[in-house]
Amino acid sequence: MEQQIERPPEYLYKIISYRNWQESKTSKTLKLSSDDDNFIHLSTKQQLNKIMKKYWSDVPKFVVLKLSTKKLKGKLVYETNPNGMTKYYHLYNGFIPFDAIVDYTIY
Repeated sequence: MEQQIERPPEYLYKIISYRNWQESKTSKTLKLSSDDDNFIHLSTKQQLNKIMKKYWSDVPKFVVLKLSTKKLKGKLVYETNPNGMTKYYHLYNGFIPFDAIVDYTIY
């Protein structure tokens, strides 16, 4: 079920590999994995721990980015994943400019 967001939160979060982080530093946009080809997966601060445990627990090094939603480029949608119950933020037809990164943490 899709719901267009009129007023998204001020900040959303994106987890990327350390390799993609290193490659992004010399670019104006964030380098993402193929998991973000159809849309860019984003989360709220409250969803971060669950996502880190579920998808990143076996990854030796990754980066959590705090993003300013005002600087994201594309259509931000709040929706459930297929067959899911929990809603997440997805960015369609867009990208994450490097200047949208407010803060980051390397794990």
